[in-house]
Amino acid sequence: MLINKLPTEAQAEMSATYEVVITHEDLTAAATTQTLTVNLPAGSWVKSGCHILAEEFVSPSSTSLTYKVGDDSDDDLFMTATQIDAAHASTITYKAPTPGSGAAAVGTGKVYAAADTLDINLAGSHNLNTFTAGKIKYFFTLVDLDTVN
Repeated sequence: MLINKLPTEAQAEMSATYEVVITHEDLTAAATTQTLTVNLPAGSWVKSGCHILAEEFVSPSSTSLTYKVGDDSDDDLFMTATQIDAAHASTITYKAPTPGSGAAAVGTGKVYAAADTLDINLAGSHNLNTFTAGKIKYFFTLVDLDTVN
């Protein structure tokens, strides 16, 4: 998993400061679920951004692979379950942030007084380590409030 800070021009265009790039190689679980995390420092303000499915995920046996983005208190706070498996009829290539049970976090974001993690939860119909192709980009904004003058 790569976490890239976007250049200033891209930040303005995407309304996001970071992109998380996840490929099939990041899916290492010999299980149907896996959580990837992004560290959030204390004093962070986080807002969700869009998703781009750059390459559909492919497995010889899977029929479904979804991911959602949240934190340890709400697993779909920033992005509800999104289908990314090529074998599924409702694969989503582009998606704006969608509210889960924490609907307010999509529009206004969430402030983290203590360090936490952004949790990217993946769930498939078969073991995740069987995927041979796939790449998603998830965008979000992180502002370190302690550095704002």
